[in-house]
Amino acid sequence: MFKAECRWLLTQLAPFADAELSPLLNIGSSTRAFREEHQPWIEQGLFAPLGRRHIEIVHVDIKSDDGVDLCADIMDAVGYDRIAGLKPRALLLCNLLEHVTDPKAFAQRCVAVVPSGGLLFVTVPHSYPHHRDPIDTMFRPPPQALGALFSGTQMLRGEIVDTGESYRDQVRRRPWILLRHLFRLPVPFLGIEKWKRSMQKLYWLWHNYEMTCVVFQKL
Repeated sequence: MFKAECRWLLTQLAPFADAELSPLLNIGSSTRAFREEHQPWIEQGLFAPLGRRHIEIVHVDIKSDDGVDLCADIMDAVGYDRIAGLKPRALLLCNLLEHVTDPKAFAQRCVAVVPSGGLLFVTVPHSYPHHRDPIDTMFRPPPQALGALFSGTQMLRGEIVDTGESYRDQVRRRPWILLRHLFRLPVPFLGIEKWKRSMQKLYWLWHNYEMTCVVFQKL
């Protein structure tokens, strides 16, 4: 999650009463170490302020690890029932839909788990290079295309957020990574897909990463 994305989410969550958000399930939460050490702005800039509002936050992931409150897969019948049993009022779905093979089915499963009036805060890359976790389908929708997945909801807010960050930032920290692209340039036949991804990544030397960020409310 980018810092700008984190700020956007906190701004969108702010107008809603605590009772409209709690319990708030963070689907695909990853670990405590990820939220507090690898990307500490997630805890400091998003979950800590929500905690001060006494909003109940439940971190949900398919992997059992430290900082995962509920290990469950919403696409699995048993996992869905466990998630639904928490009676969530709101869901965070951040950087998930590009990592699932059927984003429409996943989105509808998430809509089904919240009650009428329930809220879904969704982010997905709009302009960002390929990244496995463990797969990346390169799903990069604008807000309206994302909205088409969440039938049975209304879009309260949808925009493309410029993160202010890019591949340039990584290169500044580790300039030697440009050598990877230089070495791969003359040898596409060694792996055409990897070669394409390597060359395409150079686009973000001149362009910032962008996120599609949307708030949905179930009808």
